[in-house]
Amino acid sequence: MRLVAIDPSITCTGWALFDVQSERLLGVGKIKPLPSIHTLAIRLDNLQTQVNDLLKNLKLTKDDILICESPTSMKDPSAAFKVEQVRCIFEALARELNIQVPGRINPRTIQYEIMGLRGKQLERTIVKDLAVGIVEKTQKNNLERIGFSSSSENLKKHQDIVDAILIGSLAISRVKSALASDTPVDLYLRSLERVVSRRKFKVA
Repeated sequence: MRLVAIDPSITCTGWALFDVQSERLLGVGKIKPLPSIHTLAIRLDNLQTQVNDLLKNLKLTKDDILICESPTSMKDPSAAFKVEQVRCIFEALARELNIQVPGRINPRTIQYEIMGLRGKQLERTIVKDLAVGIVEKTQKNNLERIGFSSSSENLKKHQDIVDAILIGSLAISRVKSALASDTPVDLYLRSLERVVSRRKFKVA
């Protein structure tokens, strides 16, 4: 079983592919749609083609899983709507290829459980720097093995990939826990999402 984690964006989407059992990072990359000089419809059409090619090139099957980062806020409804369209393209095309799409991972949960952040929400730049540091430390060997520099300088240039790796890291632990408890992954993720929704996150 493999898992591909997606950090969706209308400007640049990061992805990371893992082997679930070994938790080994197998590959990383980005998808960039056409620039904003094109209409949103054309950009999404181009993105759909790229996503379809990616999923087929990764040779994912019915035994594999795709998980996207879930939305966090509606500070900019227009931007949130565009990102949701990107997210849905990934999930819809995955389902067409019979890839499992059991749920999404809340980025605040990543900050809470993987990054150890508590209380008041830190500035975005600080959170991003912490994310780079964690990936540099925990995935150094895996990144070097696949030919991707694990230096902080390089990771900062590829924040979308960093975020996808963190999404995948948490998603794998969720999937393995679901399998160990003989619970369908979608039901397990849904039950945890209810817990997350009750958790109090303070936003600056």
